[in-house]
Amino acid sequence: MARDYGDRIGFLGVAAHDSVEAMANFVDRFGVGHLPHAADPDAVLWERFGVPYQPAWVFVDSSGEAVRVLGPLPEQDLISILEDLARDRLPT
Repeated sequence: MARDYGDRIGFLGVAAHDSVEAMANFVDRFGVGHLPHAADPDAVLWERFGVPYQPAWVFVDSSGEAVRVLGPLPEQDLISILEDLARDRLPT
């Protein structure tokens, strides 16, 4: 999705409760090095957005409003959300 929408939407992977080394290993293992990633060993970002576990998604529009989705997200639902964000609207 980042390849399809990356020119209109920013993506950031956040690795919490682990080391930078573990995050780097994950990025290498799953081939997601084309995305920026942040290490969040103390889960400060997770706490800020109310993320208790993974998988979780946080979508933030240009005004800073956020919507959180916990659990797996079907591809078509993700596409719909990204289309909304590309129009600078949060999903409802």
